[in-house]
Amino acid sequence: MANDIDLSIISSDAKALTEFLQEILDRVENVYNSFLMPLPSRRYWTLGTPAVDCEQLVVSFIQAYIGSPGDEANEPRRCRDPRSATVHVKVSRQVPVVGPSGRPPSAESIQHFSQLVGYDAWCLLEGAASLDPWGTSGPGLGIIATVETESPEGGFQTTTMTLTAAIP
Repeated sequence: MANDIDLSIISSDAKALTEFLQEILDRVENVYNSFLMPLPSRRYWTLGTPAVDCEQLVVSFIQAYIGSPGDEANEPRRCRDPRSATVHVKVSRQVPVVGPSGRPPSAESIQHFSQLVGYDAWCLLEGAASLDPWGTSGPGLGIIATVETESPEGGFQTTTMTLTAAIP
C-alpha cells in the first residue's frame, strides 16, 4: 500500500516535479501576501483535477514535456533539453447562491463577491512573472500564463491560471 512506502529513501532526482509544484504553491502565496490579499486557508498541490468542495488554493499538475515552455515539439528533442510542466493554479471562493426560499442573491452581493474573484484574477496574472526566475543568476526560460474565471458551480467560483514553466 502507498502509505507503507518510505518516501525519504527515494532519490532526490525523482523529486524534481513535486518540488516544482511546492515551489509554485509557495510563490503564489508570496504574491498574495505582497498584495495583502487573503487566501483560503486550505492550500495544497496535487496531480490531476482537484475537487472543489470548499474555498481553497490548489496547484494541480496537468502535463510535462521535454523542451522549453511553449515549444511546439514538432521535431525530436535531446534528452538533456529542458523539461517544462503545465499546471493549473486554482483559487476557489464561496459565492452567493439561491437561498432556501428560492430567492436569488442580490445584485449587490453578486457584485461584491465578483470583485473578490476579479482580485484573484489580477493577483494571479500579475504574480505570474515571479514564477519564472528559478536561479539566482537571473530569469529562467520564460513562462506562458493565462488566467480565466469559471462559472459558479456548487456555491463556489474558481479562478484558474494555466502556467507553463521550465522545471528547475
